Amino acid sequence: VQVNPVLKATFPWAVGRDDNDWPAGNGGGPNATFVQENGVINPLPGNPANPEVNGQGDNDYYFAGEYSQTIDSVTALYGPYTPVGFVLANEESAERAFAAADNDLRYHFNLPASLKPDDLMTITFDALNLHTDGQADPRYGVEVYFNGVLVQEQKIIRPADLNIPITVPPFTASSVNAQVGPGYDNIVSLKGINYNNDGGGNWMGIDYVMLSPVQDSPSRATTRSRLTASPLSMAPILRSGLSRPTRRWPSEPSREGTMTCVTISICRAPSSPRIFSR
Repeated sequence: VQVNPVLKATFPWAVGRDDNDWPAGNGGGPNATFVQENGVINPLPGNPANPEVNGQGDNDYYFAGEYSQTIDSVTALYGPYTPVGFVLANEESAERAFAAADNDLRYHFNLPASLKPDDLMTITFDALNLHTDGQADPRYGVEVYFNGVLVQEQKIIRPADLNIPITVPPFTASSVNAQVGPGYDNIVSLKGINYNNDGGGNWMGIDYVMLSPVQDSPSRATTRSRLTASPLSMAPILRSGLSRPTRRWPSEPSREGTMTCVTISICRAPSSPRIFSR
């Protein structure tokens, strides 16, 4: 007889804290130890138990959970892979920065079964530092994806944007193919865009990444109306030869901000018809 552990979904979650620092910690999540990146992008699924040693991490950070099922929109972006199975404890270490060609930071998590398709989520991220020495125009670009769906188009981070949180516009769970319950490998991805060849510098550090519920507010009705009136475009875009599903918001102005933290939030919607049907 095989007895499998029952692991509660970590939601909301955070990797690191808004402390403008990279202290060593214990327990992972907000107490994760940030380590120097290894300079390459590994394929999925990555290792859920990397040591807390510079250069020995990878692009994939895991919260405790069960990972046995892939999500179609993730494999459409990254290709097929075999999930890691059970992760009994939050990973202790996470890579701390984008650098050179190492420009993908992925966060794996389960979502609770109580999450509904119309519940709203948001992501917040904050940048800690930037390669500025001898650079004509120090900057780094960042895109944010949820399960392979683009939820934040590129934001350019410059020195004035450091340590200023950036919050992604709210989106529904169904619009990003969020899958609830144990087994599903939900992934938030931060993708860096390097401008070193154009005088922008070769690295940018991350302070923290966070996923947390959106609280009820009068603005939710307006947000939900916008989502209903103008669904996301899923037309593929190309960069570096990859076809990626794109998520576009109606009349959302282009903004340039700071990068170091990622936050996703979820809120239960009042009883109403579902906005997105798939």
